[in-house]
Amino acid sequence: MRLEISKEGVFIPEFNGNKNIPATDQITVRYRTPTVAIKNRCRRKPQAKGIAAPSGTLDRMEIVVEKDEIATLNEMLVSISNCSYGAGGQDHAVATAQDLINAPVAFEPLLKEIVAEFDSILDHPGPDKKN
Repeated sequence: MRLEISKEGVFIPEFNGNKNIPATDQITVRYRTPTVAIKNRCRRKPQAKGIAAPSGTLDRMEIVVEKDEIATLNEMLVSISNCSYGAGGQDHAVATAQDLINAPVAFEPLLKEIVAEFDSILDHPGPDKKN
């Protein structure tokens, strides 16, 4: 069996009504297709945690997988297009992971949306539906 895998993907976030503006003005996010190595760097090993009942006996076990949002962003983000802001009379482009991390807090919803998309890709691997 042979799978055709693209090296990069494109994501258009919904941030600030982005999907409702003309395509030439939309923020677009290019990302790397994740590898097992990227996934391992973005996820810590699963940990089992025991939940105790009030009587002190073990009630149940939970498996927790911790996610590192900044590592996910740094590992997968290739570029952001058409994203900027003005501050102090100057325009500032938001084109890289570091730019997004250092952008004003108004961009936090964009950061969260991008990371959520990347988490979805990491957590639900598989070939593109178009294959």
